[in-house]
Amino acid sequence: MKKLMLCAALFAANFGMQAQLLWKVSAPGSDKDSYIVGTHHLAPQGMIDSIPGLQEAIKDIDAVYGEVDMTTMTPEVQQKAMSIMMAPTDSTLNKVLTKEQYDSVGAVIDKYFQGMANVDQLAIMKPAAISTQIALMQNMAAFPGFNPAEQFDSKIQQQAKILGKQTCGFETMDFQLGLLYGDAIGEQAESLMKAVRNDEKSLEMSKKLSQAYIAGNLDAMLEIMTDEELGMDEEGIKKLITDRNENWVALLKTLVPEKSVLVAVGAGHLPGEKGILSLLKDLGFTVTPVR
Repeated sequence: MKKLMLCAALFAANFGMQAQLLWKVSAPGSDKDSYIVGTHHLAPQGMIDSIPGLQEAIKDIDAVYGEVDMTTMTPEVQQKAMSIMMAPTDSTLNKVLTKEQYDSVGAVIDKYFQGMANVDQLAIMKPAAISTQIALMQNMAAFPGFNPAEQFDSKIQQQAKILGKQTCGFETMDFQLGLLYGDAIGEQAESLMKAVRNDEKSLEMSKKLSQAYIAGNLDAMLEIMTDEELGMDEEGIKKLITDRNENWVALLKTLVPEKSVLVAVGAGHLPGEKGILSLLKDLGFTVTPVR
């Protein structure tokens, strides 16, 4: 659950500016402006109209770079993703949890799915995939009107595509699926049970994160995501945030001076000393908020 919430991009640190999700980036000696917008992977697509300057940025740039190119999500790719989310036959949920644990997971699933699915139907999925499903349902409570099939990130890429812009991904879908579902089944099961034990707190955190994101309040995001009980540990932050930031900035270092791009990635990748914004500034790029 923690991993999904971090990949949902709301782990944040104060960058010295409040209520700010869209930034302009300029390379030394270049007359091309690029932009970076912090997204929430589980936000409704209507957020595209709520960030000042974002629509104009999409019209002005040459290409959009997301964490993955979501416009290439063919049925074949979706089917492959589903197969990766399935547990090995000897490691289904009823085989890796005690009956008491299994029933506890079932109670949480019943709470959110309300008859649409039960634990026996989801037991063939990896524990991390079940955590993902629970988090999605929690997010539907946190973001009124949220539709998992109509996400903010995909809307940005779709709109850019309609305008004839290039859409690209920093990473492949296989890479991201490995981040989410590649841990040992035992570790996934342990994380799932922690999420189940802290269900009410996780739901409240999801709501607070959503409110903080809508407000662009980075300080509030930081306070929530560094919660001692539910926050990410240093290893998780390195694997899911800082290492990826460095890889993306290495590409942007050569890309931004040559063309105008909009980088649309989880908001958690933007702030902090090892965030994308600081890394670009350290390389001599000018980074300014778009008001």
